Amino acid sequence: MGFRCVTVVCLLYFFVTNVSSKIPKSTSVYKPVVIVHGIWDKKTSLDFMADRIRQAHPGTNVTVVDLLHGTSSLAPMWDQVEAFGAVARQISMENPEGIHLLCYSQGGLVCRGMIETFPDLNVATFVSLSSPQGGQYGDSFLRLIFHKAVKKTVHRIFYTSPGQRYSVANYWNDPHHQAGYIKSSKYLPYIDNIIPTARNNDYKINFLRLKKLILIGGPDDGVITPWQSSHFGFFTEDESVENMENRDVYTQDLFGLKSLQNKTKIYTIDGVYHHEWHQNVSVIDNCIIPHLD
Repeated sequence: MGFRCVTVVCLLYFFVTNVSSKIPKSTSVYKPVVIVHGIWDKKTSLDFMADRIRQAHPGTNVTVVDLLHGTSSLAPMWDQVEAFGAVARQISMENPEGIHLLCYSQGGLVCRGMIETFPDLNVATFVSLSSPQGGQYGDSFLRLIFHKAVKKTVHRIFYTSPGQRYSVANYWNDPHHQAGYIKSSKYLPYIDNIIPTARNNDYKINFLRLKKLILIGGPDDGVITPWQSSHFGFFTEDESVENMENRDVYTQDLFGLKSLQNKTKIYTIDGVYHHEWHQNVSVIDNCIIPHLD
C-alpha cells in the first residue's frame, strides 16, 4: 500500500472515530400502537389517550381504528374481530418487529379474539383496559344499551339465534343459566376454549405468543359487572366473585392464561368510573405507557 492509500485510510478512520461519533444518535423507535374502542364509542372517544402516548413516545405510530362506532358497535363479535383484525394485521405486516394492542371495554374482547385467531398478527403487548374478559352480567351495563332490559331475564333473548346478533349477547355470561350460555353463546366460550373445536390448540398457541398481558380495572368502574371480570374473574351461581386463579379457564390453562402468568401485570385502580379510564392521565401514564416500548 502506498503513502497515498495509507493517508486515505487514516482520514477515513479519523472520520469514523471522531466525526461520526459526534452525530446525535436517533431516539429509540417504539412499536406501533393500535387502539380499539368499546361499545357506543364515537370516532374521537380515544383520541386523548392516543395523543398522550404520542407525547410520551414521540414518533410512535398510533392508530385509533376508525370502524364500527355508535350503534355499529353492536355488530356480532366475530364480525368485529374480522373488521378490526384486518386493520391490525396490515399494520403488523408492515412492522415485523411487532405491534401493541390497546383495547378498551368491549374492544378488549375483540382484540383477544384477534390475537387467538390470527396466527400472523404479531402482538408484543396486549393492554386490556376495563374489558369484561370474564364476561358480563349486570343491569347497569344492559341499560346503557337496552333501557328496559333486566339481567335476570335477558338470557331469554340473548341465548337465542336472533339475540346472538348483538355483540353484548356474545359475552353475556349468566351464572344462573350456564347451560344456555355454553349452548348458545357464539363468542366468549369459544375464545375461552370451553367449546371443543378443531382450533382449540391454535387459539392457545397464538395467545401464548404475547410478550406482555396488561389487565386494568377497578371496583369503582360501575359498568363492568363484576368489575373483577376485567381481570378474568366472574360470578358463581350465588353471585359471589370467583377470581381468575380459581376459574377453570385458568386452572386448566384452557387458552394459555396460566402459562402467561409471569408475563401478566394486573392493575386494580380505585376511583375510576368506566367512561373515565381512557381519559385518566394517571392510568395512561403509569399503567399503560410504560408497557408500550
